[in-house]
Amino acid sequence: MRLRLLGLSLCALGLLGLSTVPAGATGTSGTGAAADPVVTNYDSQVRVERDGLLRVAETWKLSNVNGTFTRFIVTRDHLPNDIDHVQEIDDLQVKAGGQEKKADVKTDGDVTSIAVPGIDSGTTELDFSYTVKGAVATVLDGTEVRFAPLTGISIPIQQANVVYSVPEVSHVSCFAGPIDSNIPCTLAQIGETSGPTFQQANLPPGNTVRMAVGFPKGQIAANSIVEYRHTFKRAFSTDAAQLITALAVLLLGAIALFVLYRLRGRDQVDPRRVVPASLFSLGTDARINFSPPSDLRPGEVGTLIDERIDPVDVTATIIDLAVRGHITIIEQEHNTEFSRPDWELRRVSNAPSEELQRYENVLIRAIFGDADSVLVSELGRQVRANLEQVQDALYDGVVKRGWFTERPDRTRSLWATIGIATTVIGVVATVLLALLSTWGLLGIAITLVGIGLLVVGRYMPAKAPAAGRVLGQVAAIRGELLEMDVSELPTDQHAELCSRALPYAVVLGGSERWIDALVATDTTPDEEDEGFTWYRGPRGWHLQYLPDSLRNLTTNLTGALFAR
Repeated sequence: MRLRLLGLSLCALGLLGLSTVPAGATGTSGTGAAADPVVTNYDSQVRVERDGLLRVAETWKLSNVNGTFTRFIVTRDHLPNDIDHVQEIDDLQVKAGGQEKKADVKTDGDVTSIAVPGIDSGTTELDFSYTVKGAVATVLDGTEVRFAPLTGISIPIQQANVVYSVPEVSHVSCFAGPIDSNIPCTLAQIGETSGPTFQQANLPPGNTVRMAVGFPKGQIAANSIVEYRHTFKRAFSTDAAQLITALAVLLLGAIALFVLYRLRGRDQVDPRRVVPASLFSLGTDARINFSPPSDLRPGEVGTLIDERIDPVDVTATIIDLAVRGHITIIEQEHNTEFSRPDWELRRVSNAPSEELQRYENVLIRAIFGDADSVLVSELGRQVRANLEQVQDALYDGVVKRGWFTERPDRTRSLWATIGIATTVIGVVATVLLALLSTWGLLGIAITLVGIGLLVVGRYMPAKAPAAGRVLGQVAAIRGELLEMDVSELPTDQHAELCSRALPYAVVLGGSERWIDALVATDTTPDEEDEGFTWYRGPRGWHLQYLPDSLRNLTTNLTGALFAR
């Protein structure tokens, strides 16, 4: 396929050369037909030096050639594995009638052209002399000259004769015709008293004569000029050096990521540890008190577990503030069966005097601002503008409690920045290395290490030793929320205690069973219910509606707080 493509390009060059050489003589009569231009004879002497340099002397005998005479030499040979052998033409001299003529040498793709202007019908002979470097290649049993001095000429050549001056020869070959032709030349022989001789009669325009002369080892030195074609395969070469280096970078990167996580990202706690704890404790007069260990709040519990602030943590905090008497949630009446549900959040003026955590105060200010009530449907922009302050306060709170040595969000952000920078460096390196060398795989390896940093960076926040006991208590509380027999709670405290446990169940799991326990407090299922002190239903509302009401409330709060 390569030879066919080269043949097409040579045909095009031949037509170009023909356009610059008028196809006729001056003529002797205004009515006489012009004769076609032709090379009547081409004689070439090629001397092969020991170092592989070719010294070429040519004589071209022309007939009816006017204008610019252009001849071509194949100076780039495409080999497998993206390798090119390149030949360099140098020391060029062109003479006509003993007078030196100017020649324009140009290399375009696989072909070097030599154009000689100012040719007229009086010029019948051109002498070329030049050297060729890079024509001798190493073969299995020695070296070999590969040379194609006649290529793509735009006019026919009646007779071509080439004689090599060389030392001992092992083999010769010669082919004429299209560039990929396997048709032997008219003559290719090793003379007894002279060097290899090649002849070709009647070479049509655009055709090629290519010759090969082999030498035993040690006779002629190889001087191939090797260039590599820039291809995708070569840019990402899997040769031993490139592949081993890329794999080494990947391996070292993986080891570094593992060590980094073990040193900086691994929690300094035992995740399997369970510390006896309960949300409930026995108080005076046989009453049950709700007393979370370490004064844990639902938002803090969620942040401690997964090291990030999720929508459920904020939603559970709002429900917890309501259950504790700081907010009243009032479900609005539905105008129609298909109308969108809405709730009013009302600030309680005579709220308990307990001290709120900083993030809880910030959240209340974000919800209400200077107002005493707000609809969930109107929270949107106002709360989202201050949500970052709520998250900051909550992250600062878990650090202040000693559960983390650094804020988890800032730790993730730091390693994400490093990961992104490494990935960008890897991508840029991949592009540059692929364009300029064969080391594209190295850039890919760096990019993969950067991506690994992005992944590992998500797990880099490390819990401090102080968080170990708290996590053990949280594990015990989760088991209690999921498995406790709620019917064992005192009947007169049932609604209060189930309400207090609900926000923790929203975060830790099991919220459905605690909501069902609240529904079970309805002793008059056929009568309208007002709800609880913290949650008020609209007219005609029943406690049986509580699961759907809270599910819709959670969905709408999440949308109002976190939707963009």
